[in-house]
Amino acid sequence: MDQRHGVSLHQTEEAMRRLGAAIDRLESASARVGAGDLLLAGELRGAREDYIRLEETTRVVSARLDGVIDRLRDLLEE
Repeated sequence: MDQRHGVSLHQTEEAMRRLGAAIDRLESASARVGAGDLLLAGELRGAREDYIRLEETTRVVSARLDGVIDRLRDLLEE
C-alpha cells in the first residue's frame, strides 16, 4: 500500500509540475499576444492618421485643380 501511495504521489507531483510549466507557457504566450495587440493598435492609429492627412491633401489638390481648370476655360473662351 505504501508503494502505491508513493507512486501515486510521484505521479501527482509530476502532473503538478507539468501543469505549472503549461501555465507558465500560457502566461508567456498571453503576454506576447498582448504586446502584439498593442503594436497593431499603434499601427492602425498611425494608418488612420495618415488617411486623414491624405484625405485633406486630396481635398486641397482637388480644389486647386478645379480652380485651374476654371481659369483655363475662361482663358480659352476669351
